[in-house]
Amino acid sequence: MEHISIRPFVEGDIDFAYELIMIEEWNYVKEDVERMFKYNPLGCFIAEVEGKRVGHIFSVSYGKLGWIGLLIVTAEYRERGIGKILMKKTMNHLLSREVEIIKLEAVPTIANLYRKLGFVDEYDSLRFSGVSRKITSLSSHCVKFLKKEEVTELAKFDAEYFGANRIKVLMRLYHDNPKLCYVSYTKSKITGYIMCRKAEIGYRIGPWVCNPEHSQAAQELLMKCMDTIGRNERLYVGVPAVNKKAVEILHDLNFKRYSKSIRMYLGKKLETECADGIFGIGGPEKG
Repeated sequence: MEHISIRPFVEGDIDFAYELIMIEEWNYVKEDVERMFKYNPLGCFIAEVEGKRVGHIFSVSYGKLGWIGLLIVTAEYRERGIGKILMKKTMNHLLSREVEIIKLEAVPTIANLYRKLGFVDEYDSLRFSGVSRKITSLSSHCVKFLKKEEVTELAKFDAEYFGANRIKVLMRLYHDNPKLCYVSYTKSKITGYIMCRKAEIGYRIGPWVCNPEHSQAAQELLMKCMDTIGRNERLYVGVPAVNKKAVEILHDLNFKRYSKSIRMYLGKKLETECADGIFGIGGPEKG
């Protein structure tokens, strides 16, 4: 019998995790891994077999809401229950921190692993890809660069739709990409925002959140990002399938759907989430 052990993820494991993510072609950069680790250092774990690193998992908690992502086991060590062990370790960690609901996004081929652990399907999460270009806008919405001092207020706005305050994630994303973050105002009130970051190939859009009554502002925010990035850069965004307006906006801007995952949850369903306001997720690893 091989001895499987789980230990805390440490900074020296970042290159290992990034290498596995590159093998899976998930289109992350090393900075994404570093951010995920720093969001919740005690909630990230490494699996070892006889002292050899064979997998990892990351988690982040937003008060009563926890999120699990970036679960990878190296190809030669799959089908040995290592992913399940990593999941149980991470679930126990989050529950010990008074998390009441845990969420994740699963590719359909491994969703049964999570169902066996008690997770329930919530809705499909669609993946779209498009190309940046300059688009002339005639909107009355005020779209401008997000300022650092606005992030705290922005986090309160975001929580109305995401279901929890994720200021530590928003602040870090802003810190790393200040020139790719925009906020929209209508009559001096926040109506939406968008954040974007460089990927291994192209750029990732999200989080992208907007008051559903101001969906035009959501489109303006995306167009502003596309304009800032420049021409002919590949863009990627994940969208809750239940947000029909977001899907419509992406189709109008010639984005094409290329895959999907399944949003799943464990525990008490989060009634405070409003998916109609989530036009683009922050990422399948953190919501």
